[in-house]
Amino acid sequence: MRHISPHAGRCATRLAPCGRPPRTGCVALYPCKGFDFTWGDWLFALAGCLSTPKRDLDALLEQEWCRTATAPGPRAGALACLTVRSAFDLFLRAQRWPPGAEIVFSALTVPDMPRIAALHGFKPVALDIDPLSTRWDEGNLERLVGPQTCALVLAHLFGARVDIDTAIALARRRNVAVIEDCAQAYAGTAFRGHPEADIALFSFGPMKTGTALGGAIAGVRSPTVLAEMRRLRDDDPVQPRGDYWRRLMRYGAFKALTQPRLFGALATAAEKLGIDREQWVHGATRSTVGAGARRRGRALAGAGEPSGGIVPSRNVSPKSWIAGLRRRPSAALLRLLVRRLADGDELLEERSRRGAVLTGAIGPHVALPTRSATPHGHWMIPVLPYDRVGLVRSLRNAGFDAMSGRLTVVNGNAREAPGAARLAEAVYVPFDPSVPERELERLGELVTRFA
Repeated sequence: MRHISPHAGRCATRLAPCGRPPRTGCVALYPCKGFDFTWGDWLFALAGCLSTPKRDLDALLEQEWCRTATAPGPRAGALACLTVRSAFDLFLRAQRWPPGAEIVFSALTVPDMPRIAALHGFKPVALDIDPLSTRWDEGNLERLVGPQTCALVLAHLFGARVDIDTAIALARRRNVAVIEDCAQAYAGTAFRGHPEADIALFSFGPMKTGTALGGAIAGVRSPTVLAEMRRLRDDDPVQPRGDYWRRLMRYGAFKALTQPRLFGALATAAEKLGIDREQWVHGATRSTVGAGARRRGRALAGAGEPSGGIVPSRNVSPKSWIAGLRRRPSAALLRLLVRRLADGDELLEERSRRGAVLTGAIGPHVALPTRSATPHGHWMIPVLPYDRVGLVRSLRNAGFDAMSGRLTVVNGNAREAPGAARLAEAVYVPFDPSVPERELERLGELVTRFA
C-alpha cells in the first residue's frame, strides 16, 4: 500500500448527521459530487434562453432518444418531461386506478415519489432491499403484491442496475403496472429501460450523469397511455424561460465554486461561521418551484383541488408544489438535452472506467453497496462504514469531502424496511471522472483504512 501523507489537502467542515470534525486549515478539497456539464454546454444553454425557440423540439428529442438506442426499451415511444417527478405524475394522471390502491416502492427512494403517489390518493407500500446488492427479496415482493396493488416502482440505485425480470413476470400475472425508476442509471444508448416495463423514467437533473440541468425522458410501453400522457403534458404550461435562466446562473456558480482549492477555502469559511454546509448544499441543489408554478398553484387552490393531506415543504403548499411539476420543459432545456444525447457514450464509458478504478482500490472487507454490479455507471459511490464520523473526518482531513445522501425510506419506517434504512445511512465518497487516477487510488486506500 502506498504511503498516504497525513498533510495532504487538510480540511474539515461541519457535518451534522455524522458529527463535527475538528477545525483545521484547508488547502484543497474535492467535492463529494461534481456537475456533469462543460462550460460549452452552459454557454449553449444560455444562448438557447436568448434565442427564438424552435418548434417541435420535444418531438425531435423523443425521436432521437428512440433512434439512437442500441438496446430496446419500452416500445410505444418516449416522452420529454420537465422532471422524473413530472413524468411519474403524468403516468398516474393517465391511469384510472381507484383511490386507496397501493403502489409498492422499492424502499429507498427520493421522498417526492411516494409523496406524489399519496397526493393522487394512492397508498405507498415499502418493499425492503438488501443494503449491499440493493435487490429485494422475491418472496417478500410476492407477499406485498395483493389485490389492492396497482403498480410497482422499482429503482436502480447509484448507477447500478438490478434484474427486474422476475418482478415483471409477477406483475404480469397479477395485472400490476411496472414503473422502472432509472433516474440514477442513465448509461447512454445501451440502456433505455426494460422493454416490458410499463414506463422507464430517466433524469437529466442538475446532479445527474449527462445533465441538462433539468429534464427527463419517459419510455412508455402502451401507445394508449403514451398518447394520454402526451395530451396531458401538452395542456400544461411551458416552463418559463426565466426559471431555466436562473437555474443556469445558479449551477454555473456552483460549478465554478467546486474547483478543489476554492471549494476548500469556502468549506473552511463555512465551518468557521458555524454554517451546516451539508444541509445547505442539499437544500441549494434540490429542485425548486418557480414563481410561475407558485402562481398556478394558487389558481389550482382556488379551484378546490384536493391536496392529499401531505405538505411537501414548509414554505410550499401541496397544490403549488404539484403545479410546479405540471409544466412542459422549456425550449432552451430541450435544446441542451438534444445536445447532451448527441455526446454519445464515450464520456459515460470513461466515467464507468474511472469509477472502477476507485472501487477497485477499496479493500474487499469494506461494505460497498453495488460493488459487484455490472454494468455500472458509478453515479454515486456509497460506503457503509463501521464509524461514519471517523470516516468522514479522515477523508475530509485528507482533502475529500464525504457527505450523507438525500434518499429516504418509503413511509419513514425503519422497522418495516431495515435494509433500506441501513443503506440510507451510507456515506458518499467523492467521485468525479475529472479527478486524477492517482487521487482516486489514494481515496480508495483511505476508505480501506478508515471504513
